[in-house]
Amino acid sequence: MSSSCYDFAIPDAAQFSTEQMEKVDACLDELVGSTGAPTILLTDTTGQLIVSRGHIDAKKAEALAALIAGSHAASVEFIKLLAKKTPFINLLHETEDYSIFSTSVADVVILSVAFGNEVKIGVVRVFVEQARHRLSEIIHEVSMNNSEVVQVKMQLVDEEFDRLLDKELEKITEH
Repeated sequence: MSSSCYDFAIPDAAQFSTEQMEKVDACLDELVGSTGAPTILLTDTTGQLIVSRGHIDAKKAEALAALIAGSHAASVEFIKLLAKKTPFINLLHETEDYSIFSTSVADVVILSVAFGNEVKIGVVRVFVEQARHRLSEIIHEVSMNNSEVVQVKMQLVDEEFDRLLDKELEKITEH
């Protein structure tokens, strides 16, 4: 059996300059106007809330940002398990009353739009895609601190314990 070591990609938090944030704000304001969405979140891939728009308090926005980033991270792992090369870009969570549509932007941030069931998903997708392209351009204007991903080798258990555990598991399965 192999050792219990795994490689994890750990991104840094996204950091925008003041000029970039002004462009991001303008893009999100336009998205709110186009979709009428009551809530829009921009988070980084670590789950940190960058900015929110709409009718959501700060604590809920932060919690939702972390959950959305976790959902996107889980999608990356789904792709690895399926041995596919193309990652998920869009995720949709639907309920009877509302939906949350999220899209990955340049593998650095996640744009999420919550909207009621009176709004058609196709309309949201069109305007989110336009915003995604604009945000990608903003992100690529200036080199961000998280453009390089730090690879961390995480040893979950030491090799001796791993060897002993494997030996004991083999004994159990022999009977």
